[in-house]
Formats: sequence, structure tokens, C-alpha cells
Amino acid sequence: MSDMTMNALDFLVQLLAGALAFWYAGRFLRSDFESRRWALFRWAALYALVQFSFSTLTTEWKPYERFFAIVPHFALLFLLSGAFFAKDKFRQVFVAASFVSGWDILRFAVSPLAHAAFGAWGPAWAWAVNKAVELGVSAETVLFLMQMTNDAAVFLIIAGCRALQIGLLALYLRGIVRFFPPKDYALRFHDSLFLLFPCAVALVLDLTVRMLALSADNSALMLIYDRAPSTLLLLPLASLLLLGMVVSSVALFRGLVQAKDEEQKRLLLEQSVAGVRREVEELQDVYADLKGLRHDLRNHIASIAAYAKRIAPQGDAQMDAYLGQMTDAVARLDFADDTGNPITDVIVHQARREAERKGIVFAADFHWPQDGRFDIYDISVILSNALTNGLEAASEEISVRSYEKGRLFFIEAANDFTGELLWDDSGEFPATNKPDKATHGMGLMNIRRCAQKYKGEINIQTTEENGQKRFLLTVMLYEKDSD
Repeated sequence: MSDMTMNALDFLVQLLAGALAFWYAGRFLRSDFESRRWALFRWAALYALVQFSFSTLTTEWKPYERFFAIVPHFALLFLLSGAFFAKDKFRQVFVAASFVSGWDILRFAVSPLAHAAFGAWGPAWAWAVNKAVELGVSAETVLFLMQMTNDAAVFLIIAGCRALQIGLLALYLRGIVRFFPPKDYALRFHDSLFLLFPCAVALVLDLTVRMLALSADNSALMLIYDRAPSTLLLLPLASLLLLGMVVSSVALFRGLVQAKDEEQKRLLLEQSVAGVRREVEELQDVYADLKGLRHDLRNHIASIAAYAKRIAPQGDAQMDAYLGQMTDAVARLDFADDTGNPITDVIVHQARREAERKGIVFAADFHWPQDGRFDIYDISVILSNALTNGLEAASEEISVRSYEKGRLFFIEAANDFTGELLWDDSGEFPATNKPDKATHGMGLMNIRRCAQKYKGEINIQTTEENGQKRFLLTVMLYEKDSD
């Protein structure tokens, strides 16, 4: 097979590897280009040219010296990722390190496969030559066919091995992408070290095994396969396990990040519940004071009206107007919603006032269950968060209602909304669009936690009718868990 053909194949492989590296970097870093297609073309071309040129210049290096080509390979990927994407040094370092380790380890993994394929091709090729001679094919024709067939077989074996290398690399990178935290997670120095150590260990072990294999015979690695056939299986297996270790470390890291995030959310929830408890206690006092104040004011107004009638039996227009205004003012202290509990009265009343201020139609049909199955603090968290989220999203209308079916108690909150509803990574809850994601977007999580205390759950539905989008939250409660 001609050198030109092999060079063309190597350049094509480098182009494919460059395109894969571009996709991989794009999963970790934010875009900093206008045209993705043009950026992909430039990235792949630069990557292939540099890699192909470097491999050409190092063809005379000793085998173990070529292993240290990982340094310029790493530098190339780091520089390209910084030039084409928004700079994030910790993520850039991980992208370059994980890609280089995967690429070099897989080159070693497919080497035994190439050796086995060439070993199988030799007897087949000899049988074909003998068969051609037996059939009386001329020597010139046999030699021509031998050359053509051998070149084609060598090309197919090498191309197949390189294709397998690219395919396994894509699976390896996809595994990392699947388990890596989302782009909005800011990697820190110790996070970067945790992720880089497995890549470095895998690469060092791979290079160490290669050097040990070459030290047994300073000519060719293929001789090791002949002297120890078990290495044809063990070396690829070891290489794949090393890559599996890298992917597993990324999965472990994501688990640690999620556990830390859950702990932060739990602490925020505890603070939120503690705040609600304080507010509930204050609201109970305020409600009791308002109830007494309304009663006293009505008595005072009645007394003033009776006194005014005695001193002015024919009536006084100014006095009547004044007393009417006082009566209206006291009436405004009355809550329009009688839910059966003073705390939920206040929560629904506040939501109604906020909706009126925003010009949103508010409908409420909420009734507190009287059987004592539920803690007022938990119901307050559910009702308050549901109404707060609905008021933030609604533009025209919002409603809340409750009903019972047997021992089940349901709370439904519905509102219209505009724009697109984005979901978080789990696909369970709508994602907050507020900048501080650590302290926002927890309302539904709080509602769900409270519901689960009563062997319940929440359900979210979105519908669209006549161009109006509607969000419906249903909370189901049963009875408090004995735990």
C-alpha cells in the first residue's frame, strides 16, 4: 500500500477525531462563535493539520519517545478550546486531559486487534496464492493479484481498527458527557483535581505498560503478542477498564455534586419552614388582633351613630357620610375568603390582594379540612409556595381550590403563563430563570417534600387551548407518615 494512501487515511482519521473533539468541547464550554458549522470546519482542519504534521515529524522517534506526544496534543486541545469557546480554564484542562487519555489508551487497545487480523490474513492469503497456482494462473497475474489483494486487505484492516478506535472514543466521551454536571456548575480547583487524577493515572498506567512491553524487546511491540498470546486479550481489557475508571470517577463526581446540592436545598428548606412557622405565629397574632379590632370598631361606630342620632334626630349629612366611610374602612378588614382556618385565610387574602394589584383575576375555593390530619405549617408551605409561583408566572388569571375524596385531600393551583416553560435536568420541575439558582426555584421542591410527609405526591400538567397556555399543579395528601 502506498504512503500516499496511508497518509490520506491518517489525515481523515485526524479530521474525524478533530470533529469529535469539537463536539466534546461544546458539551462543556459555552459557544463563542456565530456559525457552528464554520467553527467546526476550522477546528477540525487546524486539529488535523497540526496532529498530522507532528506525527510526520516524529516518525523517526523511538517508540517510547512517541508516547510523550501527549504533551503537544494536550496543549493543542487546550488552546483550541480557549479560541473557539468561552474561556474556562478548569473545564478546558479537563476536556483536553480526558480526550488525550482516551485517544492514546484506545490506540493501544486496538493494536492487538490489528495484530490478530494480520495473523489471520497471512494463512488466508497464502491459501489464495496456492489456489491460483493450482488453477494455472500465470506468474505475472498471480503477482499482480497478490499485490492488489494484500494492499486492499492491509488498508481494510488498518481502516477498520482506526474506525473502531474512533467509535470507542465516541462512546467513552459520551459516557463522560452523560455524567458530567451541567454547564452552569462552576468547577473549582479541588473539583478539577478530583477529575484530573483518574485521567492522569489511566494515562500513566497505559504508558507504563507500553514501556514495559517494549523493554522486553527493543524492536516491535507485535513480538510481545506472539510470545505472550494472552496479552491479546489482557491489554485491550486493561485499556477499556482504565477508560471505565475515568467515566466512573466522573459519575462519582456528579453524585457528590448532587448530594451537596441536595444538602444545600435541605438546609434552605429547613430555613424556609422555620420562616413560615414564625410568619404563621405572627399571622395568628395579627389575625386575633384584627378580629378583636373589627369587633371593637363596629361597636364604637354603632355607639357614635346612636349618639349622633340623639343629638341630631333629623340626621346630619356630614356625620352620616363620615360614619359610612368608617364602616367601609372596617369592612375592608374583613377577609373575603373563609377557608376554615385563620392562617389559610390570611395566605389566600394576601394572594388576592397581590392579584388585584397586578390586575389578575383571582378565584379561590379553598377549604381547610377539619379532621386534624394535617399540620397547618405544612399546608401553609404548600399553599403559600403554590400561590407565589402562580402569581409570578400569571398574566391574566390564577385560581386555587381544594377538595376531598375519601381520605385523600387535594389542592389545585392553576394559572396562565406566556413564553416557553423550561425544565430542569431531572425533567420533574420547571427550571427557574432567576440568576441566583441556588436560592430560587425551590418552591415546587418544598411543596413536594411537604406532600411526601403525608404519603402524597405532586403532579404538574401544562395545556394550551386557543393560544392560551395553562399551568396546573395538583398536590395530593393522604395522612401523615408515622415515621
